Amino acid sequence: MPIDYRTDSGTLPTEEMRQAMYNARLGDDYYGEDPSVNLLEKTAAEMLGKEAAILTTTATLGNQLALLSQSREGSDIWVEKMSHIATHDYTAFLLPDRRFHTYEAHNGRSVRDDDLAAAKKGTQPLFCIENTHNRHGGTILPLSEMKRIHDQIGQAAGCVHLDGSRLFNASVATGVPINDFAACADTVVLCLCKGLSAPAGAVLAGSRETIRRARRWRAKMGAAMPQAGIIAAPAYVALKKMILRLAQDHLLAKQLAAGLAELPGLFVDLSLVETNIVLVHPAHSLKTAGQIRDELGQAGILVLLLDGETIRFVIDRNIAPQDLPITLEVMQSILKSN
Repeated sequence: MPIDYRTDSGTLPTEEMRQAMYNARLGDDYYGEDPSVNLLEKTAAEMLGKEAAILTTTATLGNQLALLSQSREGSDIWVEKMSHIATHDYTAFLLPDRRFHTYEAHNGRSVRDDDLAAAKKGTQPLFCIENTHNRHGGTILPLSEMKRIHDQIGQAAGCVHLDGSRLFNASVATGVPINDFAACADTVVLCLCKGLSAPAGAVLAGSRETIRRARRWRAKMGAAMPQAGIIAAPAYVALKKMILRLAQDHLLAKQLAAGLAELPGLFVDLSLVETNIVLVHPAHSLKTAGQIRDELGQAGILVLLLDGETIRFVIDRNIAPQDLPITLEVMQSILKSN
């Protein structure tokens, strides 16, 4: 079996999750009649301190529904330029009649006053934040900064959407309750397969009215699922059983980062390793990041190449402590070879 660091959404479900899928009580979720889905949505909404929640197949869909449900023609939508919404979700193609703007969050941890001031001048501003921030290496947007953003955008009668695909990582790493983070946003997306090991699924939470609109959009997009309890049941187990174990992923990420940082020809900013993601910047005289990625793959170690110059390692339940010395030994061998 390869050692797969490409993403934490590839974690395999636990045996308890598999049993939950087998035993799931089912109904037609299109009509709100699937008891397993209803339980998951109620539990997620309560955990986040929101009025309601909706099950989605992916966090990408959840983000799209959040923007569709909280904006209208002519609305100004602000997204961080390296965020998942900006680089992967293609929401701008769904909303050609909205005005999209980008801002830059320093290391994913702070937003400039100038950007918030510009957003406040817009029409029904919708300001999107990401916590933890994927492309900045799993860094955490502090609670104090989230409060500042929410207060500022609220002064302009705008909304804040939180892509919290890895929000549980931020909560576990900081000790800040998940609902405290969620209180700083009008809508929140949680991914239940990233790190938590559910086989699929995400939830979008917010006000009852926003979630009502999200349900209509989900149906229009062909994403409503009959008997979706087969997805909701293992996701419920993930919410109840898999959050605290994320601390183990964070510990292994720091250990891996420290080992990689000691190897000549690699640069790792250890100050950015706060959760389960490690970004490595090769500075090898003979080998590019792509070549290193390929040679790791040939040795059975799978990593993701982000931008041609950065290799991403993500730790999840599939990575065991004994995988780290193997990874470091292979990487050292690659860097030494011509």
